[in-house]
Amino acid sequence: MSDTVSVDGLAGAISNTLQQYSDAVIDGVKKAEDITAKECKESLEADSPVGATGKYKKGWKVTVTADTPLEKHTVIHNKEYRLTHLLENGHATRNGGRTKAQPHIKPNEEKANAAFEKRVKEVIRNGH
Repeated sequence: MSDTVSVDGLAGAISNTLQQYSDAVIDGVKKAEDITAKECKESLEADSPVGATGKYKKGWKVTVTADTPLEKHTVIHNKEYRLTHLLENGHATRNGGRTKAQPHIKPNEEKANAAFEKRVKEVIRNGH
């Protein structure tokens, strides 16, 4: 169903259509970011090593640091931030040995990046 547009109103009609598409894409990308962050947090919780208390595994949080009309910044972090690099990469022990690395952040980051990229492409393709 198309509307009839005069030659004088063509520029305005194109501008309105592009603005609607742009708004739909921005909203879609923000939703994709929310979904991906939630999935990544759940995957991190599932893959995290469990210590005596389980605080590290339960410590994953999603925080939105900025949300403006044109952009959104989401951070996934752990309350026990001091442990993340030690568990991910391994570390030296008191007796001179080394602990085994338990990679759980990097694989989930790569999976989340791929899923987000796929969702954004879908949003751009469909316009919503």
